[in-house]
Amino acid sequence: MYKLSTSTSQCPYLLSDYSKHKNMPNTSSSQSFTSFVTGWLIRHRYFVEQLTCASSLDETNRISLEEQQSLVTQFLSHCLQYYQEKFAAVSVAGDNVFTFFCPPWFNSYAKLILWVGDFKPSLVFKLTEVSVDNLTRHQKDRISSLKSETMRKEREVMRDFALVQQSVADPPVMLAARRVGAVGMVDGEESDLEEAMEVLKAGMAAAMNNADQLRCSTVGKVVEILTPPQAIKVLKTIGELHLRLREVNSERDHQRA
Repeated sequence: MYKLSTSTSQCPYLLSDYSKHKNMPNTSSSQSFTSFVTGWLIRHRYFVEQLTCASSLDETNRISLEEQQSLVTQFLSHCLQYYQEKFAAVSVAGDNVFTFFCPPWFNSYAKLILWVGDFKPSLVFKLTEVSVDNLTRHQKDRISSLKSETMRKEREVMRDFALVQQSVADPPVMLAARRVGAVGMVDGEESDLEEAMEVLKAGMAAAMNNADQLRCSTVGKVVEILTPPQAIKVLKTIGELHLRLREVNSERDHQRA
């Protein structure tokens, strides 16, 4: 179990049940992944509280740099677990792979910023800008370079994603699709349509995996540039945004009910 030292820390570690869940088996469908997300969000909230506490302490009571780095590492591992479980679920999702592009565990507000099934990697740079106001010139230069690299890779992901969608829009496939439920498909068209759908599902799953890898690597590389106190502020902002979007939706859903 990950645990901060309690001898000097001013923020008692809140993840009392983390050891029950951190080694959960890989999920096998979008439904079981939804169940995983429920438990993951509980731990996520605890982590956000820990990050908030660590970032609010003054210099006199601040936890040590070692403890700050430990908290950063733990939170990154927690986030990585989400994408590992998601990758396992997408790999066996079959027809349900489409669910991951408009996931039910995201609310209507979160879906407004969806990019290949999750947040756009370059959003991290905006959150860094609003969270940290004491970046050095060297840090700013490195972040600027990383931002350019990330945006280039975003374009590559979207290019590959567009090619997958374009392959399904080819005239023979579209003609077969239009015949479904109408006059019926001629010999060979049904297999062509099935093959096209398999290509589409595999291509979409690959695009999402590439996008998730870019999301994870972008956050990790930004954190490498920052000091532990700066990283805690940025990760706190990222964590709070995720929770806020869900909480707003929960209130709206309750009012509608």
